[in-house]
Amino acid sequence: MKIFKGLTLGLGLFSGITYGADTSLTNKLDSLNIPSDRVSPIVSQDQIEAINGRYSSLNNRHELTFSSGNNFNSDSHIDTTQYAATYRYHLNSNWSFGFRYSQYNNELSDAGEKLFNDQRLLPDTDYAIKSTDAFVNYNTVYGKIRLGEKRVLYFDHYVSLGYGNVALGNGEATMYTADTGFSFWFGKNFSTRFGLKNELYYQQKINGKESVHNVMGYLEFGYLFGEGSARRLSL
Repeated sequence: MKIFKGLTLGLGLFSGITYGADTSLTNKLDSLNIPSDRVSPIVSQDQIEAINGRYSSLNNRHELTFSSGNNFNSDSHIDTTQYAATYRYHLNSNWSFGFRYSQYNNELSDAGEKLFNDQRLLPDTDYAIKSTDAFVNYNTVYGKIRLGEKRVLYFDHYVSLGYGNVALGNGEATMYTADTGFSFWFGKNFSTRFGLKNELYYQQKINGKESVHNVMGYLEFGYLFGEGSARRLSL
């Protein structure tokens, strides 16, 4: 009888211990049941940013931008500025395709004004009036700049190649473009770019054709439509 009572007491204590352990384990598991729209508090903020990748997805998004630029490699007798409107389709975070329309504003430089005033001559050079080109863009590097404890600026370095047509004062010419710069993303819908765009084509002069190499430094502001399809990574 004493043995039976001992076994009964032992089983009761074991059951109590087991139940207590199960309850404790259940409570711990319940504490890990985090809502789908929140990140585990166990992971630090730095780890969250490293895991989540892009703050705003570029997948399958459309972007419209406007830019203003200056030609840093123009003929010494002419100063040229450029205004452009650009449409981009972002296939994913790396690749995008676009179409750009540009207009040029040309004025005589100080050297050009002096030539005209002193000798009543205009420089033997052509000038661009407007151009259109299609291009493909590749984002090479994605990065983040921390501006404070809770503020981060996201950016991409990009390169692009394009092909198009330029209307000149003395006709039209085929134009090739090579572009590089940095894109900065503000929130999920706004963008700013600083870049250098190389424009290559031939112009007609009195002595024949001559190659032209414009280097357009520009500042561009844009708006991204939609939300994009974000790629989620599991923790």
